[in-house]
Amino acid sequence: MIADYREFAQEFRILTEIDLSFYNQPQILRRLTAFRQKHRLDSLPDLLAALKSDPSLLKECLDRLTINVTEFFRDRDYWQVFKDSVTPLAKQKLPLRFWSAGCASGEEPYSLAFMLINMLPRTCWEIVASDLSNRALTAARAGIYLEKALKNLNPAEIALIFDPVEGEMYQVKNRLRQCVTFFQHNLLFDPYPPNLDVVLCRNVIIYFTEKAKKEVFAKISQALNPGGLLFVGGSEQIITPEAFGLEREDIYIYRKAN
Repeated sequence: MIADYREFAQEFRILTEIDLSFYNQPQILRRLTAFRQKHRLDSLPDLLAALKSDPSLLKECLDRLTINVTEFFRDRDYWQVFKDSVTPLAKQKLPLRFWSAGCASGEEPYSLAFMLINMLPRTCWEIVASDLSNRALTAARAGIYLEKALKNLNPAEIALIFDPVEGEMYQVKNRLRQCVTFFQHNLLFDPYPPNLDVVLCRNVIIYFTEKAKKEVFAKISQALNPGGLLFVGGSEQIITPEAFGLEREDIYIYRKAN
């Protein structure tokens, strides 16, 4: 199995330019096994052969490996702490530049846009958002969601953020969609956006190896302006933030040292 996985990873990198060696092997292997069994393929070599011959299957496999479960204002209590940290930052410097890294289908950057539009004038902030998956980015730009993605929102917030569309779906209002610029980005290999004041990288790198996590934290720190903030997910606390020039502000929020 180890030899099969190693060969699969090598060939998969040629096919997709995604290097699975940076990802947690047991987690990736579990996803591949489930995907292989769904399509009634007996082994990783069989899966590899099928991916090479069927572009649609390869696309489906990529989506399965890069899937992110997200929702608007995920972990709502943490968002309030985050807002409390952004407020003093905004008193020190404007405009502020935000990056939602690994934004999946867009719930996070749109949550951020709604938070900011009620805090600061529109000219005082900028949001860029990225993901590895083009399919996720297409969905993010459209901004159309099922009701289950809205479970953390009250009726008044839903009315302010969305327009109802056909089939019990909800689309983010145009004024909020215009606040976010989406682009494709690989956290492991691509250059990071410069001069950032706040980075949200939540529930993304939990799938990475420890070495890859350290590389990402180091690159984020380099991209942050002094005093800038990093907001991470519930399973992504940084054990030694000082190693990356960061200081713990709260359990899931870190500040770049001045």
